[in-house]
Amino acid sequence: MKSRKQLEAQQRYKKEQEERQRIKNEELRLEMERRRREQQEKEEHEARIKKERQIREVELCRLHCERSTALLTLCTASVASWAIQQWQLKKFYWCMRCDGLPDPGHLPQLNAYRYRWIENSQNTEPCMERLLSRAPEFNQVLHDLNDLLENTHDIPMNQVQQLSQMQRELSKLLNQEIEAAVKSVLSDVERHLLPDETQLNVQTCSKLFTLALGTDTAKNSSLTLHDFPRLGVRLDLPQIVLTNAKPVVASFVWFKEGHYLEPPLINGVPSLPSILHPLTEDDPLYNLVPENMRAKQKEVPIDVDLVPVAQRGSPADDVKADILDLNSYLLVMGILELQLLQLPVQPRRFADWTVAYLEDGDAIKTHEFRAIFSESGAAREAEKAGKRGKNDDDDDPGDGKESNEELRKLISFKIKLPPTAFWLGCPRPVIYRKDSGTWKTKGVWDVRFFEEIGGPTVQFRLEEPAIVAFAQAKRLNLPLQGWTLVPSHMRSSIINSLVSKVPAEAAKGSNANETRGAGGGGAGGGGDEWSDEEGSDEEEGGGRGNGTAVVEEAADEPDEIEYDPEARSITLTLNGAIVSLDIEIQEHQVLLRRVRTSVIVNVQDLTNRAMNPFELIKSLRRRGLEISPSHEVSSAVEELAKNKSRAVENHLYRCLAILAASEKFSFLHSRWNQMAGDENFVLQYQKLENETMSPPALAQVSLDRTRLLPYNESSLSLEQENVKDVEPQFYADLLNALFESSPIELRNQILDPSPAFVDTIYTMLAATRPASTA
Repeated sequence: MKSRKQLEAQQRYKKEQEERQRIKNEELRLEMERRRREQQEKEEHEARIKKERQIREVELCRLHCERSTALLTLCTASVASWAIQQWQLKKFYWCMRCDGLPDPGHLPQLNAYRYRWIENSQNTEPCMERLLSRAPEFNQVLHDLNDLLENTHDIPMNQVQQLSQMQRELSKLLNQEIEAAVKSVLSDVERHLLPDETQLNVQTCSKLFTLALGTDTAKNSSLTLHDFPRLGVRLDLPQIVLTNAKPVVASFVWFKEGHYLEPPLINGVPSLPSILHPLTEDDPLYNLVPENMRAKQKEVPIDVDLVPVAQRGSPADDVKADILDLNSYLLVMGILELQLLQLPVQPRRFADWTVAYLEDGDAIKTHEFRAIFSESGAAREAEKAGKRGKNDDDDDPGDGKESNEELRKLISFKIKLPPTAFWLGCPRPVIYRKDSGTWKTKGVWDVRFFEEIGGPTVQFRLEEPAIVAFAQAKRLNLPLQGWTLVPSHMRSSIINSLVSKVPAEAAKGSNANETRGAGGGGAGGGGDEWSDEEGSDEEEGGGRGNGTAVVEEAADEPDEIEYDPEARSITLTLNGAIVSLDIEIQEHQVLLRRVRTSVIVNVQDLTNRAMNPFELIKSLRRRGLEISPSHEVSSAVEELAKNKSRAVENHLYRCLAILAASEKFSFLHSRWNQMAGDENFVLQYQKLENETMSPPALAQVSLDRTRLLPYNESSLSLEQENVKDVEPQFYADLLNALFESSPIELRNQILDPSPAFVDTIYTMLAATRPASTA
């Protein structure tokens, strides 16, 4: 039992312990209170700093956006005034010219010209000479009308529709004139035969079309092979055609331009991006520009698409009925019409008399033919032929061998493709179906592609005579391997000063752009196995030679082009997967300066020729090269980011155009762009200081701010997280970022741009979209 002293001591110890614990708890409470106050003060301080920074950034953003808006408004007003003036001058020229041709904007004159053409056709004897003599005048009239329809300005819509209908009617006049010339030849074949010859072989070339006629007028003729070496065409008919009672004439017409199935795109010029277009609600300058520069409602950005609405096929139809999607494919170098005609009864001559027998109203009859064959057997034989080699021509029906019996029942067509087009692989022959008004791949068999010294050749087989065109995918030259926008007079020094190279793993071409087979053995376009899915271009070829190698060689080439030092000039270089282009941009016009590619192509008629951006894009598209891909086309390329912000991209191009117009900046592609996210764009920039360009630096552009990054392109450790964590000085956009960091002299040049120069640069950048397609 404890004593009293022990109990008191124990109680005192317990009280002391409680007191010490109380003091410790109080100290801990006070420490926590102190820390809480410190944290609160820190948060309040940070909030105050953040609020002050936000206020400062809002003020800077307002100031920067007002500066950008003022420059944009100035340029827009000047360009709009110039466009109205040019339209008035063009109308005055069409009205006052004295060449006898109609004013394309005056419908009564076009009607009078059409009726005069028809009257002259009725009052004169049709012949090949008349066709060739009238074609140049017709070409000029059609060109003027197409030029008007592509930019109708203030013409009322009902009148535009009437002019469009007139364009179709005039286009059909050329077909009628060709039919009349063919009829004149077939009605009296003897005048077109060599002495003691029975085989007719007519070959005619012009700027608008090429024409070939072939037959054998002898009785019991066995001629099935028609060779037209001048046109590079060889046509082989099946033996069953010779069972016809009358000789059959093979008629081939290649419409290079002016065919009614290739109408002009109405208002194609204003559909190109321009600073004249009203701003949409998601644009950062929407609330600052005048009311007349705002879109009335949120508009979908216009994609440059030269495909008439009536000819576009839906994806569902494409899968079900083999309809060619003209949103994803180009029709290259015109349209071919292949017909089999019956040779009419020939006239007989007695002394000075010529007796002609008119049969069925003197009309040329068409020989109806459709091959009867086994589709599965033809597909197997075509597949075997493809496995033996794309350039193996042993199975040609003209060599007399007994292989490919099913394919021999089809019409064999071999043509040398013109070297003026970009044949980036085996083109896809397609057939026009008049009943549905669409282009289809079914009915084309055994497509083969031959690489030859003088240019490529394609061979295919048809079930029946048809209207044929060559289709080529728009995405074959995507993705871009890089791009640059530099002052033309500084281009050589900039290229030579670029010492930082992209790492090998970033510069390598993707699998989709590596060397692929160029041929199309197999079933070709039999119609049962063809699909338009991603990666289906392997039969078309994706390029001959690695596209990246072409770009690297281009970067090391010396620049020998002479530029006018007095002219405002910027060079836009687009390094595609197969084809690379140098495009010089001037006020209101562009010039194709250089083409670098591994394919055989001759574009001397396009290089160094002044055109507006629409003409350049249209000319290259007609030759099989897409430099202005729509968002639908670019989204089909796996290597490209799918959802890059269009609002950010369009405003970036405006800033680039204003800065580049000073000819003191150059801009280059950055390999970090695709990894920066959908809302961010990363690019390199250089500044001209003391007649030398500064080293390339990086800039990151987003919707609400622009950052000048303390990194460079050769930083191997740069990651997306590092880009986002950087917090440099605030700038509203790239224009103000480089403006604020420039000396006074350069600032004055930026604030006084050439509006026409700015608009042309912006149009080319926004049309080609290098920031999102590279």
